[in-house]
Amino acid sequence: MELKKYQKFALDKLECYLREIGHVGTKYALMGITDMPYNAESFGEVPFVCIKIPTGGGKTLVGCHALDGIMRSTLKHKLDRGIVMWFVPSEAIKTQTLRKFKDRKDWHRQVLDEAFQNNIRIFSNEEALRIRKEDIQENLCIIVSSLDAFRKDKKLQKKYKAYQENGELLSHFENLNDEDELEKDKENTIINSLANVVRMNNPLIVIDEGHKTKTELSIEFLNDLNPSFIIEYTATPRSGSNILVDISPTDLKTEEMVKIPIVLESAAQWQNSIARGLEKRSELEKEGKKNKGEYIRPIALIQAQPRSKTQNNVTVELIKKHLLSAKIPEDEIAIKIENRNDLEDVNLFSKKCKIRYIITVNALAEGWDCSFAYILISVANVGSKIAVEQIIGRIMRMPYAKRKKNENLNRSYIFASAKNFNEAATNIIFGLEKNGYSKLDLIKATSNSEAKDSKEIERAVKKDFAIPLVSFEDEKLTFEELIGDDFKLAKQNAKFDFKIHYDSDGRAIIDIEDDNKWHKGKQQILNITYKDKNFSKHELVQWLDKKARFTLLEKSDKVKFIENAIEYQLKHKSLAELSVNRYLFLDQLNGAIKDVLEEYAKQRFDELIAKKRISIKKFESFSKTITLKQEIPQDFNKNYYKKVDKLNKEELNFVERLDLDTLPNIEFWVRSREKQDPFYIQGWKKNKFYPDLVAVTKKGSIVALEWKGEDRISNEDTKYKIAIGEMWAKLGKGKLHFFLVHNGNVEDVLTKLKIL
Repeated sequence: MELKKYQKFALDKLECYLREIGHVGTKYALMGITDMPYNAESFGEVPFVCIKIPTGGGKTLVGCHALDGIMRSTLKHKLDRGIVMWFVPSEAIKTQTLRKFKDRKDWHRQVLDEAFQNNIRIFSNEEALRIRKEDIQENLCIIVSSLDAFRKDKKLQKKYKAYQENGELLSHFENLNDEDELEKDKENTIINSLANVVRMNNPLIVIDEGHKTKTELSIEFLNDLNPSFIIEYTATPRSGSNILVDISPTDLKTEEMVKIPIVLESAAQWQNSIARGLEKRSELEKEGKKNKGEYIRPIALIQAQPRSKTQNNVTVELIKKHLLSAKIPEDEIAIKIENRNDLEDVNLFSKKCKIRYIITVNALAEGWDCSFAYILISVANVGSKIAVEQIIGRIMRMPYAKRKKNENLNRSYIFASAKNFNEAATNIIFGLEKNGYSKLDLIKATSNSEAKDSKEIERAVKKDFAIPLVSFEDEKLTFEELIGDDFKLAKQNAKFDFKIHYDSDGRAIIDIEDDNKWHKGKQQILNITYKDKNFSKHELVQWLDKKARFTLLEKSDKVKFIENAIEYQLKHKSLAELSVNRYLFLDQLNGAIKDVLEEYAKQRFDELIAKKRISIKKFESFSKTITLKQEIPQDFNKNYYKKVDKLNKEELNFVERLDLDTLPNIEFWVRSREKQDPFYIQGWKKNKFYPDLVAVTKKGSIVALEWKGEDRISNEDTKYKIAIGEMWAKLGKGKLHFFLVHNGNVEDVLTKLKIL
């Protein structure tokens, strides 16, 4: 399944973080990428990051891809084996997640199988009570569990099976040399429990809906499991989360993942809410039939009130009776409540399915998704907020993740029973915020709005503006173009140093001749036995080929280079050492290939510059409107757009100086957003460089400005950006300029800007 741009962005940022951990450590890796402080109070030196994605954004799919990145970088010492604890907030989501992970035809399982060569085992926490030692030694074992199965108060742990003595787990506890981190009974004997099995394997912990772990009890139980890495996915991060990635609702709308805006209509009488909901559902079905190539059968979710002995509530039974009296066929009605599930084994996407109305109370709150659900009719007195914050997410997913020509099919609809519109809106907005959205995503049914996002910002400067890009033969220069078709990796030098460090933390190598011996490191205890079934040069080559992802290279060419690299290493090391330390070797191999490619690209780049075949040329202009993720509530005099996206404090201070009348020669400036706006500088490295700001003077000069924090002024990445920034400026022959800006040179840069 092709990932959406925002999903790729999330994974790219995670990959960047994982690389930085190796260079500067957990804390400074996050600070350098996000400019935000790192909260180490909860888990100390154990990496702990949050990926924020609104409801409907595919958090679970991103999580599956992320496992591969984490296991082959920070946790490479595990050799793709061990335990992943995948915690979910409820039994409903646990059932849903297990179904996805166990079905080999499901996208999520296919991602896992592809990443780990089918060496994946999936367990519920109940099934894990029988997990074998061999399962963990030979596979990556994902245990899907509700939070409640593990996070109970220590005084009550004896009541929960994860903490109980379990004879079926006895083999995991044989020949232990170190017992410090394992739980013991009153006689100081290690308890043969699932919790102890998890502890000794230093799990990678994944938390779905991470904000549910906000209590001290939750933090304590996660720490108690002796994790090696913790990553949480949520629409609403809790206080204290280390937010690495913040995906906005706008990103989901742009990628056609959700039906936004939500149209709200309220009525004091519940019968009127149902009548309007039925009417709208019928209208949408007629529109859906015009939507050629895609079958859509709009479904209305009707939220009833629970039974009550003291009040005359609008119950499931009463609503069904009301629907039947409105001539709705009974086979179009389904009920999904705690003790009844008419949706079991029903494919709602099938053309043969007749269901158009689903009556529930709050049983659809979690673990249920059908993009045909367009309408929520709530007779449950919205003012009471009965599960509204959760059930609202069930109607937001876009069918086939593709916008429709008819705008009505791109919206979600809520018909609420409330005393007035404001009462309904207040509580619906609360529900939206719980799903990572905002009041800007809600409109009134009587509004004449054309579904224009409230964050869509128009230009303040009316003229079109395009910045020259680095070009080659009248096309945008690309890294692939620099490498060309004639390059052969196999002909390049495959000799590089590969040292195995037998260091104290036990991460670098595991002695394959010493089966069943525990090697305890700083945060982990390793008990990995290398099996002969994977022990061959051919298997290692195949594994390295799969993991070394260079899409611009032909497979046969890359394989030959890998074979050459292995042959060279075998002059100094055994095949066993290379195999067991394959992730360390992969790192060196990736680095060697990257260096070879960049060296070749730099050589080609310099040749083309010398021959004057690289030039600059204008291509796309900045858009007439842009969609902001988080606008600054501040107006500027010279901004190209009427508003600007979020800036950190230092960047904002500089922009305020740039915007002042003390620089009368500045006609306008624009915030250049990475991978969103059309300006970037391409050099001899693969990644494009997106300068932060661009200023245009009244004389026609274009000035690219890159802001850097004090800690990154002199690193290698900054040196490269300066080099290609100055190269781009030189190609402009006096009309283009580039400045690296930091706190130490702001005055100097502003002085230079005044004369351009």
